[in-house]
Amino acid sequence: MFFATLVVAIFVTVASHAQTPRSTFLEATYIKVTPGMNENYLNASKIFKKLNDGRKAAKALEFWGLFRRAYPLKGNFDFDYAILELFPSGKEMQDRKDMTAWDEPVKGLTAKEISTSIGALNTLRTLVGRDVFDPRFGAGSIENVKVGDYVLRSKIKVTDANMDAYEKILESLKPVMEEAVKSGKFKTWNVLKRAIATNVDGDYDFLVTFYFPNLDEALLFSSGLTDVKAEFKKVFPGEDYAAFRSKQIALREIIGQELWELVEKTD
Repeated sequence: MFFATLVVAIFVTVASHAQTPRSTFLEATYIKVTPGMNENYLNASKIFKKLNDGRKAAKALEFWGLFRRAYPLKGNFDFDYAILELFPSGKEMQDRKDMTAWDEPVKGLTAKEISTSIGALNTLRTLVGRDVFDPRFGAGSIENVKVGDYVLRSKIKVTDANMDAYEKILESLKPVMEEAVKSGKFKTWNVLKRAIATNVDGDYDFLVTFYFPNLDEALLFSSGLTDVKAEFKKVFPGEDYAAFRSKQIALREIIGQELWELVEKTD
């Protein structure tokens, strides 16, 4: 039965986490671009990509990406872009504040590139806020996402009494999502838990994200016209998908959904 399988999966996962504790952190920086400076900001971001390629090569971060807010399905309008940075640990995230950490990457820039990016940044944008997430688990690799991909973000609010149950039921879906990645339903699926209760961009507990190769596929999935029912039945034959979805929905509330377009990323 499904829930017997779920209990075994949870036990194995907890044991695995106890042996090899994870420490990666994802930082989200929300950005409002100065009116009339959008192209200048994007040009500066191409230069920052070069900087962050250097940081990635030095293992100071695992991923850097600039995302344009394409369509707030349910949310606010306080920012235009967001930068996501995946750090190997909190140490690298903290070290980023030390300006000497940038010395080596900056050496690869010309004086003009420095003046039109680092030198001009404060005139190009305003930082709306920052948030930190703990990547819990997922399917697919962030290395497979490309510029032009779209990500659907669902902001999830869970009551305290349901926190563990909701995370465990999501974790039980990992093999289903891996099958969905193989079948081409989406490129990656990720569950991110808020590491700090900042309430930046809303009061929620989890972000569940799906990456798609184009806007059409993202919209089809977000509207419910495509789903993972076939993959669920393959992994859990004989289980009732509708009943499982009802149990999942009862544990949480989706307080916001957004589509973002990936416009720049580290190599």
